Amino acid sequence: MTQIPTALSPISEAQPRTYARVAGRIVWVQVEPSDAAPRLTARIEDQSGRLDAIFQGRRAIAGIEPGRRVVLEGRICEAIAVPLMYNPRYELVASA
Repeated sequence: MTQIPTALSPISEAQPRTYARVAGRIVWVQVEPSDAAPRLTARIEDQSGRLDAIFQGRRAIAGIEPGRRVVLEGRICEAIAVPLMYNPRYELVASA
């Protein structure tokens, strides 16, 4: 059984093939062209690192936009450039 974390961790501590709960600011969003399979990628950064959240089957998600703070929860996948999290659970954080 996989233990899902309840506390937030810095992105830099997220290890491949483990579940992580991280928070950060969306710095950019990329949407696949209409002739490709629907996919939205959001890059999240905190003070320790960055992570790409990939939402398959979606071209838009209300509130997922640059500058917005989010909390993500899901399994970390190993990648060449930055860690990936596919279809994570997400929570939009209210602006202060």
